[in-house]
Amino acid sequence: MGAIRRFVDSNVFIYLMLKDPDYSSTALNILLRFEEGVEIGYTSTFVLSQVLAHLIRRGRIEAVEKLYDYLEGALIVVVETLRDDFDNARKLKRGLGLPWELWDDLVIASQMIRYNIREIYSNDSDFDLIKDIKRIFK
Repeated sequence: MGAIRRFVDSNVFIYLMLKDPDYSSTALNILLRFEEGVEIGYTSTFVLSQVLAHLIRRGRIEAVEKLYDYLEGALIVVVETLRDDFDNARKLKRGLGLPWELWDDLVIASQMIRYNIREIYSNDSDFDLIKDIKRIFK
């Protein structure tokens, strides 16, 4: 049996990069799991764009460099964001009757579905509204 594949949402990176007092240790433990080889982490260019934009808005340029350094040696697969991800997010939105406010999460869910990944490390409870996606944050 192969390693478990899980997606990583932007808040995991943000909590760690900003040293969030409540969640940074959980975020670190999540990312360390990929180094053990039991799990394979996935994220996307869409997620990384969210993270980088958030860090820049907060004026945390040093954290941007640290994130790049981390990604160069990390055992996380970064998948490209495709137009199909947006089209499928729109279909998911309609099919589940979800509001546009969940757009980013629907795009990520579409990427997960494309790679047949059903679990995401995230502290965003909006993922609980998306059928067939299981959110984990511990």
